[in-house]
Amino acid sequence: MQQINKPEQLPDACSQVQKIRFFTFLQRVLIGTLASTLLNLFILFPSPSFAEVVLGVVRSSENSPDWVKITTRLWESGIAYKPINLEEIKNAADLAGVNVLFLPNIETLTPAQIKVLEAWASQGGRLIASGPVGRSSPALVRQSLRSLLGAYWAFPLTQPATPQPRSRCRDLACTTSSSWVPPEQKNASVQGGVLIPADANSQTIATWKDSSGSSAAIATDRATYLGWRWGSDGSANVDKAWLQASIARWGGTIASQPVAPPTAAATPLPNPPSRVTRNTPGSPRSIPLSGLSPSGALSDPVPATFTDPSDQSAPAGLDVQANSNKPIVSIEAYLMRQELTNLLGRFESALTAANSANTAVNLNAATPPQLVAASNSAGGPAASRPPVLQGATARAIAQARQVLQTFDQLLQEQNYAEARKQWVEARQLLWQNYPKEGQRVGAEIRAVWLDRGTIVAARSEQGLAAVFDRLAAAGINTVFFETLNAGYTIYPSQVAPQQNPLTVGWDPLASAVKLAHERGMELHAWVWVFATGNKRHNTLIGKPSSYPGPVLSAHPQWANIDNKGRTQHPNDGKFYLDPANPEARNYVLQIVSEIANNYKVDGVQLDYIRYPFQDDNANFTYGYGIAARQQFRQLTGADPVNISPRDGSLWRQWVEFKTNQINTFVAEVSQLLRQNYPRTILSVAVFPHPESQRIYKIQQNWEVWARQGIVDLIVPMTYALDTNRLQRITEPLVKEQILGSALISPSVKLLTLPEVVAIDQIQALRDLPTGGYAIFAVESISSAMQGFFNRTQGRPVRSTSAAEPIPYRQPFAAAASRYTALKQEWSFLLANNQLRVSESELKVLESRSDELAQALSKLAANPSTESLATAKRLLRSFQSQFQSSMRLHSAENSYQVQTWQNRLESLDMLLRYGERMELNRR
Repeated sequence: MQQINKPEQLPDACSQVQKIRFFTFLQRVLIGTLASTLLNLFILFPSPSFAEVVLGVVRSSENSPDWVKITTRLWESGIAYKPINLEEIKNAADLAGVNVLFLPNIETLTPAQIKVLEAWASQGGRLIASGPVGRSSPALVRQSLRSLLGAYWAFPLTQPATPQPRSRCRDLACTTSSSWVPPEQKNASVQGGVLIPADANSQTIATWKDSSGSSAAIATDRATYLGWRWGSDGSANVDKAWLQASIARWGGTIASQPVAPPTAAATPLPNPPSRVTRNTPGSPRSIPLSGLSPSGALSDPVPATFTDPSDQSAPAGLDVQANSNKPIVSIEAYLMRQELTNLLGRFESALTAANSANTAVNLNAATPPQLVAASNSAGGPAASRPPVLQGATARAIAQARQVLQTFDQLLQEQNYAEARKQWVEARQLLWQNYPKEGQRVGAEIRAVWLDRGTIVAARSEQGLAAVFDRLAAAGINTVFFETLNAGYTIYPSQVAPQQNPLTVGWDPLASAVKLAHERGMELHAWVWVFATGNKRHNTLIGKPSSYPGPVLSAHPQWANIDNKGRTQHPNDGKFYLDPANPEARNYVLQIVSEIANNYKVDGVQLDYIRYPFQDDNANFTYGYGIAARQQFRQLTGADPVNISPRDGSLWRQWVEFKTNQINTFVAEVSQLLRQNYPRTILSVAVFPHPESQRIYKIQQNWEVWARQGIVDLIVPMTYALDTNRLQRITEPLVKEQILGSALISPSVKLLTLPEVVAIDQIQALRDLPTGGYAIFAVESISSAMQGFFNRTQGRPVRSTSAAEPIPYRQPFAAAASRYTALKQEWSFLLANNQLRVSESELKVLESRSDELAQALSKLAANPSTESLATAKRLLRSFQSQFQSSMRLHSAENSYQVQTWQNRLESLDMLLRYGERMELNRR
């Protein structure tokens, strides 16, 4: 039995309770008087209110075991937030932009951290806390927390209990209330503790039911303290209702999407953008050709309308309230049908893939295929225990199909509440029973970004080995290893001015290459190209936030400058190189050459291969470095600082000039690698925004790189908070006319996603014509996600070869592997009477599929122009016939048939890529 400690200083606390009772009595006595009015204003209407609430949620080693539960509940609550690592809170600037901070179940804080919280709160920040916050902290920290929160945790309850809200009255008869607290959540309990008010301003806003008035929640004008472990195993309704109310009490609106700061694909989260106002933009002012403004000052803010999306996730597309009878308009009805249809499709697609992994290929209806012996070559413990269509799984599918059938009828009857209720229940049932077992076969890119923070935390090759062991067990075959970040190399360099101070004393890159190759994985050096200084990294190494990094400190003339003369981006806190500066370009090329020459890396990934985010409509633009201005003046006779979008063709010429700097630099890296290190894969981490928008905002036109064949792999940062949004973002990117001969591997950002949504998003990417997927980032792989990967795609840790060929390395073999997996699915469904194909069509399907399989196998074994031409011809013929062959099956399984067509398209992508990589390069 757990020992229950006695509450500290209980006599003092009891005297505080007496003070509270006295103040309450005094308030009632003075109703109608000025004193009562002031007291009500002070207690009931806390200030300040915010135009927009930006919520930060603090993560620590103590709440990490429950972090997935906490973030799942936040997601279910529809609350946008920015995760903040406790150990990274060094000063108040680390909380800049966050005006409400949530401390869920954090028991230990340091004196330095509490000082930061006090400084931040003194600037207007507001706190929400839950659980025994600070209980294990030093005495002085506990005392400071009492002052900040207005209460402290006394002792835990012995069993779950229900918090009962206390309404505060505005009149003597208590007929009206100004309380912001939520209504009681009936029959809902949480694991809580007794809170004690710490000063006269503390108000008990909830008591524990049947506890004689023990405080369950306490509020002051600047804090709300919830006396239970939020996000653990208690009632989700209680958690959601109280957190939503605690946020809303300070007025304003809750941010509609995660407030994440601008950085590229896979960078640790820096501070969020601050929301500022500015005067109406005027004409661009002249910038001295000598370059930099003093220290890159940030005093002139970015436009209020400017949004830097560099690390934001696309918001969820639907917010369906189950109990609302508000009319469902046409577009909402369409989106609801689409979301449930697609979720059901992905659910069934995952189930079929899991069940068919050990099925022998046989499309002859007369002799149904049998299960082959599960060799478990991939090492997953669940390879012989795939999920089956029975019990809860069957009920979830049946209910979703029934809801889709009755949905329109309910709308016609205007029974909107029932339509929403059934829709929500069906979706929830699919989530609860989502297939999480069974091997997923077929060659694919399984990539992950291994971030600098994880590398630094490893401290040595031994520590890094543990990371690679987990990745190998998870079946990851590609690691993007953060090698150049914030102007520092992760390794001891002869080119860069300085190795990252946090890795001095060892060579993480050399260790990573060795560890990856020992485990049959590929190691790609992930390089920040034009972002070279980083405010966040400055904090980690004890530098001023305005420090431009070692590169620009040595070469200030290389800086990229905005139209206000600043070198530090006022939104993301980073410094950038001028892509038009030949010396800066040559420096980065030397870094790439040094990495490829000195280390046996399998690839190089270019990140921040762009200009900083801009908004030319708001007079906020970049590119005015010394070299860029000189070159553009020579080209056009105009200084770019003196032109604006109003100048029409001249402005377009300026944008094209900048875009061309990025294009030509990528081409130079490609040429360097192909001439000297031809087996080195070149990938790029890019944004998925529409091409024209991207060109004007960041001058990144990766479609040109793909179509020209100068890059091998496109890795778009398709971060989204729901899967339908992910699919809508990704679908336009996977077309042949966009990709040319490149492969594409879209990405999933784990940080803000519940486990099941992350799994569903990976399935969505598998259902599209892609080369695989990428995960951001290693530090965000929870134990639950690690278990999913181990069970569904894992392999022995010390395996020296991947379970399947990697598409960018062996594209023809990967095509043959993928097609075999596809035929296994058809064979499994046929054997279980779930493939609706007529006998005549099945014979044609069997004959043509065998012919295509043989051609792909021959191409993989002996690549040649002739065998490639045969495979292409047979694939085109099979694709043209496939739609007709599947017309009966498509009537009730349209998503599944579309998925199969997408996977046939992915074979075409692999053949195009293989033609360039395996044939033309010879």
